[in-house]
Amino acid sequence: MEFKDVIYKRRSNRFLSDKPLKEEDLNYIFEIAQRAPVGMGKYEWIRLVLLEGEALKKVQQEFVNVVGKDVSYGGSALIYILHTGASDAIDNLDGGAIAEHICLAAAERDIGSVFLWSVTRTKDSEVINRILQKKDNEKVIAAVTLGYKSSEEVRDVSHKIEVLKVK
Repeated sequence: MEFKDVIYKRRSNRFLSDKPLKEEDLNYIFEIAQRAPVGMGKYEWIRLVLLEGEALKKVQQEFVNVVGKDVSYGGSALIYILHTGASDAIDNLDGGAIAEHICLAAAERDIGSVFLWSVTRTKDSEVINRILQKKDNEKVIAAVTLGYKSSEEVRDVSHKIEVLKVK
């Protein structure tokens, strides 16, 4: 598959199945995630936590309790991105790069994904932090929910970003 095809295929799909993902697909996604460019090459600042099964169900219930809905959209896997970086700006840049690499790898494997910044609304949840085995110096900066698509319905993306060329 050409890179441009992967880009066009990568869309946030909020209709996900809870059917478990194949181990080889998850391994591939983590391999690609680890190739994301991060601030100053400080990969030791980052930890990815994969939630599946019962752990995921507990977190999904906590989303309902705190946010009022399951922001993982019923997916079968949730990858949290935790960071111990020096600044919020670097945390956010690193998290975005890693999350997009995860989403692109998932798209290539025909797996639905959504980059979730909304998980930061539950960053103080004792339930979630215990499941994540979150360390005191770590911050939850983002997550990506993954699952096989239960529908091909996605939001319209006919909008364009303005490009200004200055010479």
